[in-house]
Amino acid sequence: MIKAIAFDLDDTLIDTTHLLVPMASQAAYQAMALKGLQTSFEIFENERRQGALSMKHVDIFQSIAQKYSSQPSGEIAEAGITTFYNPPLPTHIPLLPGALENLEYLKGKYALFLVTSGAIPTQKQKAQATNAEHYFQKSYFLDGFKKERKRSAFQNILETLSLEPQELLAIGNRLSQEIHDAKELGCTTCYFKYGEHVGEIARNSFELPDYTIEKHSEMRGVCHL
Repeated sequence: MIKAIAFDLDDTLIDTTHLLVPMASQAAYQAMALKGLQTSFEIFENERRQGALSMKHVDIFQSIAQKYSSQPSGEIAEAGITTFYNPPLPTHIPLLPGALENLEYLKGKYALFLVTSGAIPTQKQKAQATNAEHYFQKSYFLDGFKKERKRSAFQNILETLSLEPQELLAIGNRLSQEIHDAKELGCTTCYFKYGEHVGEIARNSFELPDYTIEKHSEMRGVCHL
């Protein structure tokens, strides 16, 4: 029986792919071009999108900088990484359709948590802009630049609530991140198949989710909540 649910933020609760990524990508390209990147935005964006299927953006920008620069690429990559992960954000970010209804329904039945990774100040700003933080018992912000894994947050939830691993349901859009880390601990997992990482392919048994959904209206039925 599920007793707690951990939600990812980007492309799980909010539409990062369509609302936030286009602006961040354009800004990152401009920052890299100023440092010496020698390619068009069209080529840059195509490689970024292809890379997003299997890589983190830190690695994507390093690869692009190495490929399209005649000078040392470290500074070019850093300009893109810093800009992409710290973009200007709107003061209000809407939840994906059905997300608010799910949070309202689930809040009295389960302990809810937010577990997100990236540039911590940016992730905190995103979370605040949703006006949904009050639904969560605790929010965990992991530093993606330090390669902090979501496993530590899931482990803390299990220990804090004295749960058996299968009593925690982790919901997110990345097979290689929250699905892998939760399954590694023995937790129940739901893959939210949405956004630019949809083409990601499971590389091992830990990246095979227990449930898969494509929209919030499917969550309660598929996950038996």
